[in-house]
Amino acid sequence: MIINPYDNILGKSKSILESRYPTALERYIMPTSVYCFDRLFIRKNRKKAIEYLKQKEFPLFKTIEIETINRCNGTCSFCPVNKNADPRPLKLMDELLFISIMKELRGLNYSGSIGLYSNNEPLLDKRLTHFLQIAKSFVPNAKLYLFTNGSLLTIEKYKELMKYLDWITIDNYNDRLTLNEATKKVYQYAISTPHKAKTHIYLRKENEILTNRSGQANNRSKNNIGLKSVCMYPFEQAVIRPDGKMSLCCNDATGKVTMGDLTQQSLYEIWHSKIYNTIRYNLLEDRKKNHLCNQCDIVTAKLDVGSNFKVKNIIKMFKV
Repeated sequence: MIINPYDNILGKSKSILESRYPTALERYIMPTSVYCFDRLFIRKNRKKAIEYLKQKEFPLFKTIEIETINRCNGTCSFCPVNKNADPRPLKLMDELLFISIMKELRGLNYSGSIGLYSNNEPLLDKRLTHFLQIAKSFVPNAKLYLFTNGSLLTIEKYKELMKYLDWITIDNYNDRLTLNEATKKVYQYAISTPHKAKTHIYLRKENEILTNRSGQANNRSKNNIGLKSVCMYPFEQAVIRPDGKMSLCCNDATGKVTMGDLTQQSLYEIWHSKIYNTIRYNLLEDRKKNHLCNQCDIVTAKLDVGSNFKVKNIIKMFKV
């Protein structure tokens, strides 16, 4: 239930580097690690991307992130939209827009994953449980999940959420790697409930040095390391902002690239649009053809959200 990505040789080494030699870590060691990771996935990701593009109709996304409020109460130094740096105008998603998205997913017989979060703290939206209830009623075969920093989570709120969630991940941000008070209370309650297996608590640092989030991470320099593997985000992930506009991927935190507008177009139409296909073919050929992708140092494999937590434990060392 509690996962500490620093509780191994690799993690302990990274922790020492973060505290004592952060410049060396972010300028030299991180790029080298990402470079090696990238080379491992070149052949696998290229093969998967070609399989997608060869299909008569491009497959539907495997996971969709829906940001119902574009705010976070965290101060993580790596995040370009932490509460001290967020440049976005405050926006809450209209309930009718949310319902229309769920109706379309129902019409598409969607059975993938739905996360009611993206670059935000979802519990800041007081309608969250209501929206989860709507999602479950319209798309019962989908898996509902949530990422939260846990600061606003109470036992009562946790009980409400778990009526609908298939799993929840609590990123417990604390540079001492100890449980925050709110998370501790939820943990002490959940440990003796059937929800234990569906609750994952990651011990995280507020001042972690991670990948650069499309060159937008506040504690990373924009050093391009020339990734060669195909990023699978535009092949398998959809991201919706509160105003209905769709982002390039979850790492486009401030919405620099807009793939389409759900107040004007259908989800299906946008996902199969020319702009999406152009980006996919560009990624297959050369990341440099996509501006944000060219600046990014994130390596993605198959997006099975919420599964294989041993693998995710390793990936968390480098990735938001």
